[in-house]
Amino acid sequence: MASVETIRQYYERTKRLVPSDLAATGVSRAHFNVLRRGNCYASLQFVRRDYYKICLCRGSAELFTEAGSVTIDRPAIFFSDTSIRYGWQNRSEEQAGYVCLFNEPFTTADLRHAFRRFTGLFDPTGHPFLFLDEESYTHFAGHFEALMAEHRDDFIYREEVIRNILKLMIYTAIKMKRASNIPIPKENAKDLLVSRFLNLLDGQFPLDSPTEMPRMRSPADFAHALNIHVNHLNHCVKESLGKTTSELIHERILKEAIDLLRQSDWPVTAISYGLGFAYPQHFNAFFRKHTGASPRAYRSGGN
Repeated sequence: MASVETIRQYYERTKRLVPSDLAATGVSRAHFNVLRRGNCYASLQFVRRDYYKICLCRGSAELFTEAGSVTIDRPAIFFSDTSIRYGWQNRSEEQAGYVCLFNEPFTTADLRHAFRRFTGLFDPTGHPFLFLDEESYTHFAGHFEALMAEHRDDFIYREEVIRNILKLMIYTAIKMKRASNIPIPKENAKDLLVSRFLNLLDGQFPLDSPTEMPRMRSPADFAHALNIHVNHLNHCVKESLGKTTSELIHERILKEAIDLLRQSDWPVTAISYGLGFAYPQHFNAFFRKHTGASPRAYRSGGN
């Protein structure tokens, strides 16, 4: 039995056409999809996935977690990230609801942080899910319908809209969990610091012109702005998000580069200088390292 199911294997297992953005090999591309659960697969292996998933479901089923099985006999919403092992077995033919899934390149640091905030409210041997009443089910169904509408749209910022809807769903679930009678830990100083860092990082983008380069490009720059030692920032970020401060900075710069290549008519050289690279060759090497393609090839390929 495989220890990890890939997002491509998900489509193959459910006998769906593998989307074109996952068909290419050797290049990691952002992927998001949202589907109705009418033809939901009857069972899932008890493994980890290399993708994120949010499932709104109605129907009888059995959820298998590290702590044992849970009977699902009423509406519920489930969240899973790349660290969670779980299995699933439908117990009734009638299954309804929605599922959305997306891979690591689609996520942003703040989306992952939101996911961890929610999953952190649960026993690590269990599974982060909530049973829902009819009003809450209808509320989340509205969010999934909005995701489907945005996913079909050709709006150039649709991915940003989709991520914001996903975060809204996660924080709605956090609010519901906090309103329950089950004791949960309070957010600590480390989480607040990480949130401030992410806000500073994201607040530098998008760029409006090639002359408007980010003021903060290194962990030391952010630590100075936050009035803390850089080692403390690095420790908190790594412990909370599982990535280094430098990795998250590079990830956000890469996302901005991809957005500008897709959506602007700026020359590649202008994008390079706008993102703070002293030489275009450095930008080319950075982009190729993370995508497997040069900036010009990525733009001309229509990615």
